[in-house]
Amino acid sequence: MLWNKRIKRGDALVALITAAILAGLSSTAAFAQQPAGAGESSRAALRWTTQARERRTPLLAKARGRLAIGAKGVEFRSAKGREQRWAYQDIHTAFIGPHRLDLETYQNRSWHRPGAQRYRFNLASAMPPAVAAALAAKIARPVQNADPDPNAPACATIPVRHRMLTGGTNGVLRFRAGGIDYVTKARNDSRSWSWADLQTLSDPDPYHLFIFGYRDTYTFDLKAPLSRALFNHATDAIFAHSESAPMSMPGSTNRTNLENTGAGENR
Repeated sequence: MLWNKRIKRGDALVALITAAILAGLSSTAAFAQQPAGAGESSRAALRWTTQARERRTPLLAKARGRLAIGAKGVEFRSAKGREQRWAYQDIHTAFIGPHRLDLETYQNRSWHRPGAQRYRFNLASAMPPAVAAALAAKIARPVQNADPDPNAPACATIPVRHRMLTGGTNGVLRFRAGGIDYVTKARNDSRSWSWADLQTLSDPDPYHLFIFGYRDTYTFDLKAPLSRALFNHATDAIFAHSESAPMSMPGSTNRTNLENTGAGENR
């Protein structure tokens, strides 16, 4: 009887440990399969309007009107009554900035010119970062989001310098649950990448990081070393989104939660 009781207690302990492990793997996989920006931008009410000017090429004429971003798409109504609407499924990519919005659509250009139809708008009011993130998530294809939220919750931050051909800028890399942000005071150089915007990361040594996005590439000099756990978690998240596979799949790298990783731990 005593032996049977010990066996039963051992079985219960094994079952308890197995359930805890499976629960952890399940939560990790669910995190990896969130839509781009889930838990952050998805909470923003996607209804925002501003006065804007459309820049037209090749004459560079400007049409004044009102730009509206809503749940179904983007709309521009000129002061002269001309209306243009783009459903999100018809937008190939976009550049999103505080005072600028560029749309590249699947439409052909007029007069049989090569390339896709593009539209550029100068915005009178600064687009809130939450609206920018929600817009990027709605497009659901890689974009350039130059309007990150510097106050969004971050799991790790690293001071960096963005190396450029003509100098560079100084700022901070912020690792979030939904992606990576580069926040700088320099004009037009901040970026917010969701995992779906990124192709891969490369860290040739502890003090350099290359971010390869579908729409742009950034080279960073790291002022503090990037932890191996944090790097592995970020690359796993990118892979999970690009392959629509859970982060717990066999053969993938370290999946330490971002909350438990440090930016400055030894590699």
